[in-house]
Amino acid sequence: MESKLKKGLLFGGLVGFAWGLDTVLMGLVGQTEILRNSPSGVLVSAFLHDSFCFFWLVLAMFFKKELIGAFQLLKTKKGKAICLAALVGAPIGMSGYVMGIKYAAPAYASSISVIYPGVGAILSYFILKEKISKRAMFGIGISLLGSVALGYSKVNIAEYPHFYKGIAFTCLAVLGWALEGVIVGYAMKKIKNEDNIKSTPQQFLTLRYLTSFVCYALIVIPFVSGYGTVGKLIKSYEIFYFAGIAILGAITYLSWYKAVDHIGAAMGTALNSTAAFWAIIFSFLILGTPITTYLMVCGLVIILGVFIFAVDIGEIIDKIKMKKIKKASEK
Repeated sequence: MESKLKKGLLFGGLVGFAWGLDTVLMGLVGQTEILRNSPSGVLVSAFLHDSFCFFWLVLAMFFKKELIGAFQLLKTKKGKAICLAALVGAPIGMSGYVMGIKYAAPAYASSISVIYPGVGAILSYFILKEKISKRAMFGIGISLLGSVALGYSKVNIAEYPHFYKGIAFTCLAVLGWALEGVIVGYAMKKIKNEDNIKSTPQQFLTLRYLTSFVCYALIVIPFVSGYGTVGKLIKSYEIFYFAGIAILGAITYLSWYKAVDHIGAAMGTALNSTAAFWAIIFSFLILGTPITTYLMVCGLVIILGVFIFAVDIGEIIDKIKMKKIKKASEK
């Protein structure tokens, strides 16, 4: 049991580390001349990130011999619901997030984005009529308070002249990912499993990125005339930057499911929020973004709020006590 807990904590910690680094590197790549001078550069960045994530997941599923099963999910009601969720979470969520990274800096975008589970819980309360405990409401309130405070940060406007636009796009990302979570939650709880098709969370994730790839490739990128920019990136070999960064994205989600499997969704969600901390650290190390006391305090307040929302400390203590009593009785 302790081994399973250690593995869960390791994978959960890896989620925050990888996503924090992914965020900062996306901000760094977005500063290249091709993307900086392209009107469609931000959306092209989001497209390439999710496309390469899909590619790496396909490879992972192929070697696990689960790839065919992922595409078979398209026949199921749950699979179709996941596709609908991806339409909300991928183009809206990821595009808003990348724009937030560009205009408001990775450290700020990442810190605010981690509140999406709490926003999802609020939406579930109104849409799915799910109950929210007082502890969860308190945690959500703290994380929202930290986010609002961070949104009113005094930043170098000369360096980030569109800072508040970036904050607005980051909030759009939060809303998109929160709505995606609500739809996925509905699908998993309300839609019955088809008896003839078995599935894994990783297969649903692959389907999610397939939907994202198709939506970007057939609708978003043609609409913004972005394939010219993609062509320039291919010729300059800068497209390989996205291939490398997307490995972090794939690691993030695969580690997330491993963490949830070992220690549950609550603790996994809480550890996921540590991406805000790592984004602040990597922003300083890679981009030279100063770590102000205000930024660090707001980031830690947001993470604390997510932990309070996601983790019931009383329940964990009760479980530990029960295990001790069980071990004592066995002796």
